[in-house]
Amino acid sequence: MKPMKKITKFILNLTSVGSIVLIATLNASLFPVVGQDIDINPGPGPRTRPGGPRFVQPREDIDERPPTQPGRPVRGGCASISQLGLTALVPKNKIGRTVSEYPTFFFYLPQTEAELAEFILQDQSGKQIYKQDVTISNLSGVIGVNIPANQNLPPLEVGKTYRWNLTVICDSQDRSADQIEIGSVRRVELSADIRRQLEKADPRQQTVIYAENGIWQDALSTLAAARRANPNDAELTADWESLLDSVKLGQIAKEPIVQTEPKP
Repeated sequence: MKPMKKITKFILNLTSVGSIVLIATLNASLFPVVGQDIDINPGPGPRTRPGGPRFVQPREDIDERPPTQPGRPVRGGCASISQLGLTALVPKNKIGRTVSEYPTFFFYLPQTEAELAEFILQDQSGKQIYKQDVTISNLSGVIGVNIPANQNLPPLEVGKTYRWNLTVICDSQDRSADQIEIGSVRRVELSADIRRQLEKADPRQQTVIYAENGIWQDALSTLAAARRANPNDAELTADWESLLDSVKLGQIAKEPIVQTEPKP
């Protein structure tokens, strides 16, 4: 009888172990895998991400040398009541991508004594292709400077890199006091797959698609336009904070988006 009892006990133990394994397997299936994105938008179409959009800069841009402008100061001496100085809303190395023929560039402008700013866009050879004077009297916040599509300007060409700079003119008689931000933008072409995703997406989803594919200018422009149209939308505000934080500009995220006027 003793051998039979041992066999019976072994079978019972084996059955118990199997039950535990089965229960553990079933329980595991009820939870997301570690590192796996949780789908917060059930159904077809592009997704937004928990926590908001995060920019992923292409390796090619990360490895590229940041743009410089020899012989001119990057920071000047305009008096400002803000601890933040003139800041371009771009990745840390001042290199961005766009798919737009006529993109918009964004800057944080502190309140200063200056009344005028100057935006210049140059091609790869250094030839000026666009210049715009902007009235900034009594302005403080995030401003957008767009390249107009209705002034017979040539569109940005795919595959080419352009240099831009925004200068806050502190003293028109002494330009050594200018505050200057410089950077570069390269126009790229979207794949057919990404274009299809964008066609199905709302502005929040489009921002995620652009950001995850390294298209900084259009991610920012799309989200800024959505925020201007819906200034009290808490989700768009959170997305804006997440996107800026992903390029180390979180301290600017609370600043208002303000409208500027081109100088006639």
